[in-house]
Amino acid sequence: MKNQERFKVEFHPHAEARFIELAQEALKSVRSFGSARSSSSGTAEIHPVTNITADDVIGEVRVVESSSNLLLEERGRYWTSNGLRVGWEGPEFDAIKDLVRKFENATPIKGRISNRFLLDETLNWLTETLEAKRSDTLPEHIAERCSSEIREYEIWVPVYRTYSASDFAIGDVEFKTVSKALLDQWYAHIPEDEAKNPEMAQWINRKRARIQGSIAARTRIKAEVNKAREIAQSDASEAVGFLRFLSPVNWTCKLVSHSLPVGKENTRQAMELFIEDDSVKNVVEASIEEGPPGWNIDEARHTSPGLLEALHKLTLNRNATEFKSDLYATILLHSRHSIAAEIPHKIVFVVAAIESLVIRDTREPIQKNLGERMAFIIGNSLAERKDVVRNVEEFYIVRSAFFHHGRLVKSEETDIVDKFFFNVWFCLCRLLFQVDQYETKDKLLTVLEDRKLS
Repeated sequence: MKNQERFKVEFHPHAEARFIELAQEALKSVRSFGSARSSSSGTAEIHPVTNITADDVIGEVRVVESSSNLLLEERGRYWTSNGLRVGWEGPEFDAIKDLVRKFENATPIKGRISNRFLLDETLNWLTETLEAKRSDTLPEHIAERCSSEIREYEIWVPVYRTYSASDFAIGDVEFKTVSKALLDQWYAHIPEDEAKNPEMAQWINRKRARIQGSIAARTRIKAEVNKAREIAQSDASEAVGFLRFLSPVNWTCKLVSHSLPVGKENTRQAMELFIEDDSVKNVVEASIEEGPPGWNIDEARHTSPGLLEALHKLTLNRNATEFKSDLYATILLHSRHSIAAEIPHKIVFVVAAIESLVIRDTREPIQKNLGERMAFIIGNSLAERKDVVRNVEEFYIVRSAFFHHGRLVKSEETDIVDKFFFNVWFCLCRLLFQVDQYETKDKLLTVLEDRKLS
């Protein structure tokens, strides 16, 4: 990585004084939990994946002892001192976590440092101070560690089997192809004799096949590395959600999109053991095909010209007006239906999205107003508007049968659901291209009410 100017962290004097005060309270709250625990031999038949030798270990090995509750939330941290197990647990540990949250929200580092990094560094300082291994203050330690760890990173998050012949952007996130040349450069660091080993060659091929040729969401972030990864994944997931708005998967309840950051692609596997005479005779594993195996953005851009550009423009200016902010949130919520596997889950996201945008509040009749407003957004004639209203009525009968009576959607009802899904998607498209005409959601609803009376 290129040399970068060091990020300088300095806390406000008042904040620094408060941090020192809270750190002293934490030092005083440490307590003993009795003699150090002896390691016990387990009996679980866990099959080892690999053996790690001393040659595989790089740097210092640190052992962290902690405890957690049934929700897997950390509730205590311990270490061994003079044969005793000491540390913080319960309310004392909660006070340390509260101190960490205050650091996390401090102006110089807010949004740049992960909670885990701050918690570990705070506990390291507390432990080493109690062991008389350091004499600096906690704010000095945190400022120094953050100054050395905050850097500017360019991070690419590959998108599962999603392709494009050209680069493009959605908001601040750029989408670029993971090229063969780029991966050649990366894998060149493996010595040639190792790369030719059949097992290593197979491993490289599997890794390359997973991302080579697909697009990746590129972000530039100035933060501590784990916070940078967290932000990159979040920004990529959001941008890919908007990208999926171009997909025909939005028009149906029968398909699922797998266009997600690699590792989150939502693919499912089925496994069956065939048993005869109490013995396994065969094991069958197969993918559950729920959607397109791959997606070419170029085809979507050809089918819906200007839509990608409109999404990009909205994302860049999502806080310019109240209506743009509302439409942005609606499309983001709507995007979750395209990756949901079950029809009822899809219905929840689609209905929640459109109702949040074109229904004022729970006091007005939802079905009637939704049908009429959707009709005047996308209907170009009386016949088309009547058709939209009729579909909304039929759809809400299907929706009610599930949500109020627990009856699953029947196969003969999926056409009704699909038509409603398409109408909702079409409404959002229309509003996306008309987004500059409305300052607020109330302005949109007033215009639609006026059209009904004109």
